[in-house]
Amino acid sequence: MSSSPTTATPAERRLEELASAHGPRVLAYLARRTDPPADAADVLQEVLTTAWRKIHHAPDDPDHAIAWLLAIARRASANHRRSAHRRHAATQRLRAELAAYPPLAQPTDPGGYAHDDVRTALATLGDGDRELLELTYWDGLTGEQVATVVGASPPATRKRIQRARDRLAAALADERATPPVDQARSTPTRGAVSVTT
Repeated sequence: MSSSPTTATPAERRLEELASAHGPRVLAYLARRTDPPADAADVLQEVLTTAWRKIHHAPDDPDHAIAWLLAIARRASANHRRSAHRRHAATQRLRAELAAYPPLAQPTDPGGYAHDDVRTALATLGDGDRELLELTYWDGLTGEQVATVVGASPPATRKRIQRARDRLAAALADERATPPVDQARSTPTRGAVSVTT
């Protein structure tokens, strides 16, 4: 606790005494029961938080106090294991769901744009336009669903999506109109005037 000994409440002093006297033993107990053992320090914090909430139940006898703390640690450790199990199960479910998705699209779309061209053009758009188009095309959401995500009305969102499409089309047209770097730097033919910047 952060209070100085003269301003600490009796409850704070009692928790400090318990943590000083029994903290290392409780940590060792948790390290043996926590996977990975490095999580034991986090679980110890949960133990001390619970002990603080129940400090008025803490036994005065040191032998009983360690047993009281270890009982709290046992429950906290079990909670930690259950949480870890739930996280692991959720991760496994997510992996299975992701494995069921079809592979990513081919390198070019039917319009002849390479994905790199689309990504480059998207990068020139503002964050709002990019988000609308990604939600629509990458995530496959309807206009109404996109409206819910961005917190706007469906008609306004449809209009914003159309404007974003127009800006993307213009950016793609600019991308196609710009010659590749190698072509732009090629040596001019004889008699041609070359202006470099």
